[in-house]
Amino acid sequence: MNQGVQIRIGGPITPIVKKLMIINGSIFLFQQFMGLSMPGVMERIFGLSHTGIFYEFKIWQPFTYMFIHGSWMHIIFNLIALWMFAGELEQMWGSRFFLRYYLFSGLGAGFFILIMNFIVFNRFGSAPVTIGASGAIYGILLAYGITWPNREVLLYFILPVKIKYLIIAFGLMEFFGTLSSVAGSGGNISHIGHLGGLISGYIYMVYKRGGSQPEDEKPGNNNVHLINEFLKKERLKRKQQEIDKRVEAKNIIDELLEKIARDGMASLSPKERKLLEWARKHYYPADGDVVH
Repeated sequence: MNQGVQIRIGGPITPIVKKLMIINGSIFLFQQFMGLSMPGVMERIFGLSHTGIFYEFKIWQPFTYMFIHGSWMHIIFNLIALWMFAGELEQMWGSRFFLRYYLFSGLGAGFFILIMNFIVFNRFGSAPVTIGASGAIYGILLAYGITWPNREVLLYFILPVKIKYLIIAFGLMEFFGTLSSVAGSGGNISHIGHLGGLISGYIYMVYKRGGSQPEDEKPGNNNVHLINEFLKKERLKRKQQEIDKRVEAKNIIDELLEKIARDGMASLSPKERKLLEWARKHYYPADGDVVH
């Protein structure tokens, strides 16, 4: 993998990245519409708060809070980050693994938020509500920095900086920001959510890579090597699944064609017709169908 210095301004709009951008944008527009008549309702129902989880049992909040945003600037920065960093990760990992990683980072960030808010704010009787995809976005930033540490990005579209230094700086800022929040001076930014996204993303990557490091690799190449090994195994597993489906489809086609040759097309039941169509799609994916 080429680790030379590269300037990155934007990335590809891949399938899951595109869907995430559309979903977040659509929900935000719906928020604006709802806010005209019932301001704050969606935030209270779908935003994340320790009172909502522990006392009102709104168990959906750790998932839904990721898709609610507080302002135009809030959602624009998150969508820009998705555009800049997420597409290449999805291309390299595959859509399924990328989506799992994104959601795990966001859910993990929510876990850290809940624990801190329950410990810090519960004693004061306050119930802050956290919204936004920033925890998941910070997980994406971490993965991008581990995969391409020497690439340069334009900070605020002006200052070129290597992504590895940017991630270190973000991590330190969010750590000290979290300490400030504990002391009661953290402002309206969920520093623990950002830090939780970084930690959760790292945990997921280490867990999926197995945690072992080859002895013949230099320390600076361990992360890239382990990611590549995991991705290779994932690709082989997906390929084997496709082969197994094709074999199953071939057996179904042979069996049903034999019945058609013997008794005619009219002999097929509706269930067998659907089964034949499924087998056709999975045996002839080159016709424009995608093997799932």
